[in-house]
Amino acid sequence: MKAMKRTRPLALVILLLLVFVWTGEIRGQSIVDGAKKEGKVVFYSSLTIQEIDQIAVPFTKKYPFIKVEPFRGNSEQLLQKITLEERAGRPQHDVAQFNAFEEWQLQKLGLLQRYKSPEAKNYPDIYKDPEGYWTVIYANYLVLGYNPKQVKEEELPKKWEDLLLPKWKGDKFAMDRDEGVWYGGLSFAWGRERADKFIKALALQDPSIRKGHTLIATLLSSGEFPLGLVYAHRVEEMKAKGASIDWVSLDPIIVTPNIIAMGKNTAHPNAAKLLIDFCLSKEGQTILQQQQFRTPASPDIPPTSPKMDPKKLKLFLADKRVADQYDRFAKEYYELFVKGKPE
Repeated sequence: MKAMKRTRPLALVILLLLVFVWTGEIRGQSIVDGAKKEGKVVFYSSLTIQEIDQIAVPFTKKYPFIKVEPFRGNSEQLLQKITLEERAGRPQHDVAQFNAFEEWQLQKLGLLQRYKSPEAKNYPDIYKDPEGYWTVIYANYLVLGYNPKQVKEEELPKKWEDLLLPKWKGDKFAMDRDEGVWYGGLSFAWGRERADKFIKALALQDPSIRKGHTLIATLLSSGEFPLGLVYAHRVEEMKAKGASIDWVSLDPIIVTPNIIAMGKNTAHPNAAKLLIDFCLSKEGQTILQQQQFRTPASPDIPPTSPKMDPKKLKLFLADKRVADQYDRFAKEYYELFVKGKPE
């Protein structure tokens, strides 16, 4: 009798697990059946055409009944296109994947639809919207890059304020012409007073201002300047190809997220869910890491090197607080670093 009583809780747990699995399978099959009827998914992305293909080809191999129709642009272009299409009453996109700062504007405008992908269950809470409107697909780490042929390891700055030393004045350090996110991230990580003091002093160093982190990394590796503010994943990609470039971790590393979300008025909701699931799955995240050298959001994907291990880095996510005040940070940065300089 006692043995029977002990087995009842176990039997109940097993039954609940079976119901959970069965329900999940029904839900999954329902989405697949719906996607078969829809036949396609319209994908707005800031990835390159080659990178989109790296996602689309294995996705369509898995779901041969779905055609991926991509539209590529930078984040600002995609935000503008989506809002204009909505105003015209002709929404086109099913899935949007680009910079979080622009996609958060879509959320404010009510142009995203809730979808909590089961693939994101293990993602950190800061990498997914609590209401299910978006999930971070990969992260960009803004770091100090350097050319090992020009700077010895012992000479490298140990903290961001070391960039204020006289030896780094002028064309010894390069920055993008739009670093409002970095400035905003430092402001929330350090506090406004310290960040303002640092940024104003850095502007007096008269750094080289260029357009694009990839361009800065390329020029850095060619010896144009010894230091530059770059993305860690791009440096890792170039290092793997033999370029003379590396990066150092300073506290904090400002992280800018890239997110994926479903459009509010999507015509192909089931196909959209499958594409989002794929991008957030182990397979999709591995593609981002191994083929595109990006930093996947999934904690289940091991880092490409110990140096890229997020557990060993002092990361600070540029979140909605920065996004809400981005215009101010961008304007102040422009006034300090760009205005008055020749194009």
